[in-house]
Amino acid sequence: MGRDITKCHPELQMLASRLIRECGKKGLTIKLGECFRTVAEQNRLYAQGRSEPGAIVTYAKGTDYGSMHQWGVAFDVIRNDGKGAYNNSDGWFNKVGKIGKNLGLEWGGDWTKPVDLPHFQLKYWGSTPAALKKLYSTPDNFKKTWQDVYITQKEEAEVVETGYINVNGRTIKIDKIVKNGRNFINLRGLENAGFKVDYNEDTKLPVLDNKIEDISISDKGEIKKAKAVNIRGSNYVKLRDFADIIGDIQVDHSDGIVILNRELSN
Repeated sequence: MGRDITKCHPELQMLASRLIRECGKKGLTIKLGECFRTVAEQNRLYAQGRSEPGAIVTYAKGTDYGSMHQWGVAFDVIRNDGKGAYNNSDGWFNKVGKIGKNLGLEWGGDWTKPVDLPHFQLKYWGSTPAALKKLYSTPDNFKKTWQDVYITQKEEAEVVETGYINVNGRTIKIDKIVKNGRNFINLRGLENAGFKVDYNEDTKLPVLDNKIEDISISDKGEIKKAKAVNIRGSNYVKLRDFADIIGDIQVDHSDGIVILNRELSN
């Protein structure tokens, strides 16, 4: 049977990813089961318990396009924590169902006939394919409208917004986009947070480092400059600059150890 979510509606793909992620945060390990089904696959399921051995698992014929799975707007989940794929003795599917509903999905656990605990679907067209069949006749006709949905979602996801990050106790404004439920920030914006941002032409990778800046130090009423980097809210001053400001200090290195010698005058 079909377990390929990429054959389903673009919005359903996004919500399936979010469901997996949000359930994971609650310690609920889920795995996608049935996703898109062909006519032949749905007919085989319909035959089970009728012309083929087994219990009845569906009332929808494949040739009638009777399952929401055939329209690419539904998926099932299974429990993936080693305690039984469909074990609900501890209310596992009810917990997952609540999370799915909060994401805007319709949950089969709310149905009365049949109650379908593992099932989730988009709810724009009702609980059955009746409206989809009236609008599009076949799943293939319906799929032709998906490209417009995908483009719209892509454009919405790539809208640049103002975000905020906290660095060393400072709140910094930064450009961001939200895509597939995740935040992506503009690396160049980190320059406002005290970082130096470069690009290595050889490795083709961005390079992030603490930015070296000039800070002012008052020495006996005289303002002097020193190079410094800010790490976790503390300024680290270049040692030789500090020695020059204080005066009468020699800086040497021996076996990796910095030696400070203060010259004493008579």
